[in-house]
Amino acid sequence: MLTAAPSIFSQSITSPTIPEGGVYYEVGIVDNTISFSNEGDWDFSSISTTSKATIHIAPINTSSQASNYPNATHVKYEDGNQFFLGFSNTEYTFHGEISVLTSSYENSLVLNPYPFNVGDEHTDFEKEVPFTVPNGPPYLIRDDRAITEAISSGTITMPDNTVHNNAVLVRSRRTWTDRQIGSSPCMTYYDAYQWWVEGYATPVVQSSTMTQSGACPPSNPVKVTKFVIGGPLNVNGLKNKGISIYPNPVKNNIHITAKANDLGSEYTIYDQLGRNIASGEINSNNTTIDLTNIPKGIYFLSFSDNSSQSWKFIKE
Repeated sequence: MLTAAPSIFSQSITSPTIPEGGVYYEVGIVDNTISFSNEGDWDFSSISTTSKATIHIAPINTSSQASNYPNATHVKYEDGNQFFLGFSNTEYTFHGEISVLTSSYENSLVLNPYPFNVGDEHTDFEKEVPFTVPNGPPYLIRDDRAITEAISSGTITMPDNTVHNNAVLVRSRRTWTDRQIGSSPCMTYYDAYQWWVEGYATPVVQSSTMTQSGACPPSNPVKVTKFVIGGPLNVNGLKNKGISIYPNPVKNNIHITAKANDLGSEYTIYDQLGRNIASGEINSNNTTIDLTNIPKGIYFLSFSDNSSQSWKFIKE
């Protein structure tokens, strides 16, 4: 059993306040786990991320599949997947997903109660949850066990040098036992260390390992670490006075007009699922981004030197 070190900081996680329209987080990614102490403080400023993405947490009614998740309050769009979540004053819950499989939990899996204090441990278990896999066999069921421990708290310094003073380190372990009725199971083990900060609806850092055993296709462990860059994205528009962007809606091209001191800024375009659609550099006073070949939909444009905001636009 892990024990918590004394800390002068807040040692509780409470339910986040999520804006009515949802919230976006830009994240930097490392394709591996990271080294750290179980006791704060934590300094990750020397870590270099290798790619970026976004995490979008939105009201449940933004998903076309919302009717299949009547008890979820929100959907998390991440890595091209949808994860159906519940946030209340008393607990944080999981209701199913649309990813490589589709599942809907009749009884929600409680990931942790609120408030969740350093030293607390919580376990929940849902048995024989039906799920489907495209082109997979029928009658698939899952047993899902979650064990969550709040280990310690302290200050965390991020790779972009953002400092959070009240981070709580949580270890979250999930075991999925997937099988066809009467067959041998495929066991998936998910072990994640998460740093939660008050007000955030996703960990500001998550370092996870996923492994499989039993009747699963051969695979290597999947290891990844994600760092939230800056704070939640403001999608109402960019306030950088040196840059203007037009048009909106977009038919084929976005045009960016920049002043000399903005040249060299890197830009990234994400879709609603947080996938990186395009990226590049502002290398002239007038830059054109060709979006002819991307599908119609809603997208977000952010800049490397303005990571707390993004520009929301529609591709027609």
